[in-house]
Amino acid sequence: MNDGRQDGLIYFRDGDLIAESGEARVYRMITNGNEELFLEIGQGHTLWAHSMEWEDYVFQLKGRPHGECLEIGLGLGVASRYILSCPKVENLTTIEVNKDVIEVQAKINPIEDKWGMISFSDRHTIYNAEGLAYMYATKKKYDFVFIDCYDRIDEETLPLIADMAFAAKRLLKEGGEVVGWFDKFTTEDFVTPFFNIFKDDFVI
Repeated sequence: MNDGRQDGLIYFRDGDLIAESGEARVYRMITNGNEELFLEIGQGHTLWAHSMEWEDYVFQLKGRPHGECLEIGLGLGVASRYILSCPKVENLTTIEVNKDVIEVQAKINPIEDKWGMISFSDRHTIYNAEGLAYMYATKKKYDFVFIDCYDRIDEETLPLIADMAFAAKRLLKEGGEVVGWFDKFTTEDFVTPFFNIFKDDFVI
């Protein structure tokens, strides 16, 4: 996860607080001539998401979302907007465990439209729930599932990611696909284990 430092600037010191709800806060800051947003959750200036992630999602997902989609984790809604921009996507359901994140996202939704990202619409539904619990409770099937509810990939998060991927595969329609967000700062030891989780023959 990016630490929020750009050209020597720090989002919570040099940026403007533009929205907050409970423990979730969104800052706006000019970096490299561009206006960016940063989502902070909890104490200690824990950066959880930023608007610069758009290009990462474009690169990682490569237009694969299609049909009825499920997303685990909302953040700033950047991935949601990318998924909804894919021409073959019919609708998107996003599951977010933190109610404050959902509420602060609603406050900045009009602001984010200035980036030309597609707006939330009647094709997007957000539920406040725990992702794993939702996937085991729902009877709905999906064409594409994107798991993006962790902030790093290491020995602590890999078991959770594996559990999530296993649950998600149960929800797939024929020809469906599960993809997990890949942190480009992941150390080499965890790269192959991470991608193996999303192979069809992976067993927990």
